[in-house]
Amino acid sequence: MSRSLRLGLRLALGGGREGLVRLVFMAVGVGIGVALLLLALTAPHALTGRFDRMAWQDAAYSALSPETNDDPAPESVDGALFLAVSDYYDGRPMTRVYLAALGADPPVPPGLDHAPRPGEVAASPAMRRLLESTPDDELDDRFPGRVTLTIGSEGLAHDNELVAIIGRTPDQLRGVRSVGEVHGFTRVLPTGWAIVAFLAFFLLTGALAVLVPVVILIIVVTRVAWRQRERRLAAIRLVGATQTQIAQVAAAEAGLAAVGGAALGWALYEVGRRVLAATVTFQGGHFWTEDVAVEPRWLAGILLGTPVLVVLTTVASLRNVQFRPLAVQRQPRRRRPSLWLAVPLILGLGGQFAVLPFQGWLTVTTTEGETSPYTSIVALLTLSTIVGFVLIGPWLVTLVGRGVARLSRSVPSLLAARRIAADPNATFYSVAAVGLATIALTYLGCTVAVTSAPDGPRNSRLRPGVVAVLTGGVPEAAVAPLLSAEVVTGRLGYNGQVVPCADLARVEYITCPYDPESGFVEPAPGAPAINNVSNLYIETDGSLVAENRVRTRVANAIPNAIINSDRDPIDYQLETFVRDFDRLGAVAAFFVVIVGAFGLSAAMVGGLIERRRPFALLRAGGIHLGELRRAVFLETAATVAVISVVGAGVGMLLAYGASRQAAVDWRWPGLDVYGLIGGGVLAALLFSTVALPLLSLTTRHDAVRFE
Repeated sequence: MSRSLRLGLRLALGGGREGLVRLVFMAVGVGIGVALLLLALTAPHALTGRFDRMAWQDAAYSALSPETNDDPAPESVDGALFLAVSDYYDGRPMTRVYLAALGADPPVPPGLDHAPRPGEVAASPAMRRLLESTPDDELDDRFPGRVTLTIGSEGLAHDNELVAIIGRTPDQLRGVRSVGEVHGFTRVLPTGWAIVAFLAFFLLTGALAVLVPVVILIIVVTRVAWRQRERRLAAIRLVGATQTQIAQVAAAEAGLAAVGGAALGWALYEVGRRVLAATVTFQGGHFWTEDVAVEPRWLAGILLGTPVLVVLTTVASLRNVQFRPLAVQRQPRRRRPSLWLAVPLILGLGGQFAVLPFQGWLTVTTTEGETSPYTSIVALLTLSTIVGFVLIGPWLVTLVGRGVARLSRSVPSLLAARRIAADPNATFYSVAAVGLATIALTYLGCTVAVTSAPDGPRNSRLRPGVVAVLTGGVPEAAVAPLLSAEVVTGRLGYNGQVVPCADLARVEYITCPYDPESGFVEPAPGAPAINNVSNLYIETDGSLVAENRVRTRVANAIPNAIINSDRDPIDYQLETFVRDFDRLGAVAAFFVVIVGAFGLSAAMVGGLIERRRPFALLRAGGIHLGELRRAVFLETAATVAVISVVGAGVGMLLAYGASRQAAVDWRWPGLDVYGLIGGGVLAALLFSTVALPLLSLTTRHDAVRFE
């Protein structure tokens, strides 16, 4: 280690209590920033990991749909007949799976050591508990056989998933509709991949929006009390140190804090992702801890890149020390912020809509559901928008300073206006984390509003107590045990489902005669009878017991049947997405508020330290301590208010552009979203006031002679 690096470490560790406090403060700030960034990047991976675990259930669909071009990777020569059917128990979704080996070495579903044999049942832990607590004729008989295997986490979307695999013989499954011959369960694209890609797109854009404020937070924290360190380095430069030696001294101190912060951030990330996995629920269950993780390459890049970023930022800011050490004491005159700096912001926001007509030929869909290069273009435009917001920030702060000066009627407001006007760049960067966090918070809030489920019931037209059976079209003989005079049957004709309207009105909320768009038609007089039965409507007494007994009878008679009642969320997959997405948004909003609050607090602490001597002189000249505190708070509050409003507008435009790109209807956010945004900004502002008591310590009379 060179002497310059050793000197830098000695200055960092041997600077007394104040130096150690500053070092610890920097390390904690970097650690929080790294942890929040890593946790934000876990969201897309957690979502895709969940659907990768349940994709094996769509193996038959992939095998039967050559146009999907996503056949499972072959795992065995023998193969197996496979069928997965959605089902419900008291409104809780479950999956009923049938598997029949076609040889001695069939493919094995994820989470199992071997495929269940005829007479065996493999069940998830939650399903085993439910089967043990439910009468046989209500549920157990739907899964004929003995439960001998437990499905592991590799084959389960979450810990509460209800799924069971029933071992069958090939003869029992041959001739059943929707049964496919599969030779593997890996590399299956789930049927809901479009929804997954839609949510992953929003989450990835949100993570990108969180990235910039976290970087700003790290830079702000590492520059706390920078003026003092700059003067100290200038003194070392004047006594003969070379430019390289000065860079090494500064890099040693900053690197020490950054390395410690990166290690702390890694530890907080490991704890935080386990807490998130154990507390956040999505689609009825918690995430697996292995899914709430950042890819190793990203993890290594962030942990190694953060110290590099801090060191490079520190070295890059040494220009005055290196070339003009005598001028360090004087503040350089900055150019007035220009409105031309808004060009990247305009290009970023305008580009979001300009590329929409070209989305079709810029999109290339792969078997993993990824799009390229359209997604990359949108990401660059989003980054341009955020960078443009940072560039235009000082100009906005200049307007704030003019407004405060015009409205000033007291000493604190005049002091605040003077400070804003003197250095709008420093003022903006002190609140930049809040402004950028507001963009991310607004984007997340508006995204929740866009994906909110519409009001009122969807696909819930069945009358209470009615069990509807979608057979897929089977001969009447196959459903003969289920037929009776009270059962309403629908048969698939050329123009729709053929069923008498008077009969259908008994089991569904429908008006007669049929609406032309309803999909139902009356039987034509004298028309030949249709043998295939597509739908059955079975009335019960409305009790859960009677409903489950009917479901069991239907499942044993028609394995591929889709069975529903008014208890079931028929559009379960989509409704669960939009119902639970706001939970993810709330968690992300919590992290965003932390970024803004800690960044604002760090900037306020740094500002107090940098202005220690001027504040002490003002206090010695007769300004009351309360007036100084009001001046600092007014300066921060006025700037935060304007920057947050502009940031909210930018975030809303980004969310609107994202909704257009995802081809979903835009819905204006409700009062809860505005309350979330306003509450987050207010919480960050209130949290920053913890720095105000430092004024009493930093403006004591002995600080007049400080350095």
